Amino acid sequence: MADCNNRIADRDHKAENKEPKLTAPGNHLGGILRVGEPHCFVTMEPATSASFLSRWIAPERAFAVIALVFGNALVLVIPPFQAADESFHFLRAYQITDGVFVSRQPDARGVPMGEFPVSLFQVWLPFSHMGFNPSVKASLQDIRDALRIRLNPNRRMQIALPSTAYYSPACYLPQCLGIIVGRALGVGPLAMLYLGREANLLAWTLLGYVSLRSASAIARPLFLLLLMPMSMYLASTLSADVSTTAFAVLFTATVLKYSVLPEPDSIGPGRLLILLMLSLAVCLCKFAYAPLLALLLLIPPRNFGRPARYAAQILILAAASAWAWFFTISVGPGLDAKIRLTDDVSARAQLDWLTHHPLRFAPVLLQTFHLKGWVFLQGYVGLIGWLDRYLPAAFVIGYLILLVLACLPNEDKPRLPRPRRAAVIVLPAVVCSFLIIALLDYLYWTPVRAALIDGFTGRYLIPLSPAVLLVIASAMRHASRFRLPYSARTLNTLMILVSLFACIYFLAVVWNRYYG
Repeated sequence: MADCNNRIADRDHKAENKEPKLTAPGNHLGGILRVGEPHCFVTMEPATSASFLSRWIAPERAFAVIALVFGNALVLVIPPFQAADESFHFLRAYQITDGVFVSRQPDARGVPMGEFPVSLFQVWLPFSHMGFNPSVKASLQDIRDALRIRLNPNRRMQIALPSTAYYSPACYLPQCLGIIVGRALGVGPLAMLYLGREANLLAWTLLGYVSLRSASAIARPLFLLLLMPMSMYLASTLSADVSTTAFAVLFTATVLKYSVLPEPDSIGPGRLLILLMLSLAVCLCKFAYAPLLALLLLIPPRNFGRPARYAAQILILAAASAWAWFFTISVGPGLDAKIRLTDDVSARAQLDWLTHHPLRFAPVLLQTFHLKGWVFLQGYVGLIGWLDRYLPAAFVIGYLILLVLACLPNEDKPRLPRPRRAAVIVLPAVVCSFLIIALLDYLYWTPVRAALIDGFTGRYLIPLSPAVLLVIASAMRHASRFRLPYSARTLNTLMILVSLFACIYFLAVVWNRYYG
């Protein structure tokens, strides 16, 4: 007791009302000794509890947990083939596991064909009537019966692949891995579909985790984007958009990380290789997103070293990306390919008309977004099944507002590129990608000379969103009046609660759509 009182007396002169604290000798848990009056009461407060909580509310860890929990629930709840073109994605992924990397078998109409086991058609048939019919529900008995269908790979038939035959194998790396595992285990085609879904979800979770660790400056809006209902729905299916979006997100996050490195000459061979691989992945998945490679200009030249070294490394990245871009175009659909199976759609005739009337495309684009803009926003935030169930307007608007508000900085003051530099580099790249997507939809999905663009959906904008969020966050970061008076821990907690609510609500909507 005497020793305790001596310690109290020694600290009384520091602050009258401040509670004296003692570090416990030998306290390996980082605890605190509290001293009370008139007796010396010693209580232990493990400091590890706060650090443990902080670790698990970090955006990347929280994302991994939520994505795996709710993603696996969606993998099981979503009936087979009930995402846009999932049946064709399944066929294309299976075709790649057969060694057919480039599909070159068009029929007399120009529709690409492929040779597949008959069982793949048989397993799809019980669920073929559900698309575009919101009133039609799923049958658990149909799912159980379909699981009993054996693969029988030697009994084959020709099946059309109008929308996915020209997709690059890079879009299907996770799905192919799941199907390969299923084929090795000898399971039926429907079990392969579920294994492909699971592999797609795991890839989305892994790449999303790495992206959040890399882009800490925009981690909160990126967290909400990755767990957005549309993102999670796609990640729980066989959609090729999952790899496309994940690589675009990781590329943007990596460029952001490298653009704010304080050390000159910080881009060594290892980091250059990472940029090269991600650039190739973006171009090989869907060449429409290749303009995002302009974001490499956000990295200051000094980070590459001497001017000559900077020029050489940028030239290497540009040359490799150009090769990937041209390769993707060369194996893509020609002007005579049929993707939409109607007689009034012809890419060649549409391009010929645009060549003679180049000023007509801008009014068509503006009119399309004037009349369909709200539908595109709904498809961006959350769209269920074969584009047949939308989320309520309040949910969509609220989620979009939260995405923007999440860009507001707090006391952390993360490093970001300057707003003007970010806008000058990012916005033209995003607009260029957007115009390429719109033009392709007008050529291959829209009747000749039509006044509106068909085939465009809001989910095509998700790969471009991290770059836009970067510009918004940079502008808010450098405007001193925009500052949230909360700690990162508080904001992360609120962000997690919002995402949990959104995921639970969305899972309930999906269940009601198919089983309610």
